[in-house]
Amino acid sequence: MDAKIARSFATSLLAALCTACGGGGGDSGTTGAGAPALGANVTTLTLVAGSALDTGNVDAGGSAARFGRPVGIAADTAGNLFVADQGNCSIRKISAAGAVSTLAGSPQRCQSVDGAAGAAGFASLNAIAASPDGRLYAADGLAVREIDPAGTVRTIATLDTATILGAGDIPYFYASGIAVDGFANVVVANAIGIRKISPTGTISMIDGMARLDNIASVVGSRNFQQRGLAAAKDGTVYVGDFASTVSRIDPAGTRMALAGLSGGPGFADGVAGAARFDRVIALTLDAAGNLYAADAGNNLIRKITPERAVSTVAGTIGATSLQLGNGPGALPALAGLTGDGKNTLYAISGNAVVKISLP
Repeated sequence: MDAKIARSFATSLLAALCTACGGGGGDSGTTGAGAPALGANVTTLTLVAGSALDTGNVDAGGSAARFGRPVGIAADTAGNLFVADQGNCSIRKISAAGAVSTLAGSPQRCQSVDGAAGAAGFASLNAIAASPDGRLYAADGLAVREIDPAGTVRTIATLDTATILGAGDIPYFYASGIAVDGFANVVVANAIGIRKISPTGTISMIDGMARLDNIASVVGSRNFQQRGLAAAKDGTVYVGDFASTVSRIDPAGTRMALAGLSGGPGFADGVAGAARFDRVIALTLDAAGNLYAADAGNNLIRKITPERAVSTVAGTIGATSLQLGNGPGALPALAGLTGDGKNTLYAISGNAVVKISLP
């Protein structure tokens, strides 16, 4: 993969990640400085697939599988998980039984190529979402890619980002979050705006802007920034506004800050503006309307209720090794989050996929 689109994936953390956590245990004794206070057995963390530290491209079951810098995860209604494996330029599938296979793409084809399964290619996978009809949608550089259940890939949109020649090659503009709402619209976020792609292919802006007139406005901040995104059945969109806030955009386009403080990254549980986040890189909703956020700067999974109350449900601030078993556990190098809509979340921690069972 070209160096300018390859993302730094917290290598300093990965060097310390646990390689022997196993499928259902793990030492939970290392909590790290600044750990939030959580009640006993709030969550249970178990390994689904992969190894926190070890990279590779191995289709196998459970801990024998290997991923190469996974950056996004989605769940379908049948209990399968799908991983955007950026380092392997592939979409990987994890069956309900824990078997990992490659659905589309190949490490030998790290470029945007439409086609069937292994003949398809991805250039810079950054996020993935699942639709109820079995289709997947991936954020791939400036492209939005559709993957059908058989693994056939096609490009459904390309982000139009700037009026300056060559500005589209800047990773800052790449699609960084993706979701599907209840009307089969694909919602895509990048650093400057949020778009909606209708089932017929019509593209409209939900928030922000489609293009920049002056690329100088992002000088000094041209690096890729992963951005959490979720969409409800009624079309409401939830978005992580980079470092420190989570916002809601209703179907009429009205934006409202849900929680956090703009420009104030940190850690604090609390209600609305009293809460603090540090880099929300993934969001997922449950059936009750609770929003869960992967707070990558704090290595925590946070819950935001419809009443805007923020709490911490998993993870330990400052921990540098994956810790499984009874919560809070530890989830360093968070890179993706999804859920079954009920009481189970799935997170990417390093090169591992972890199941988080909520009480």
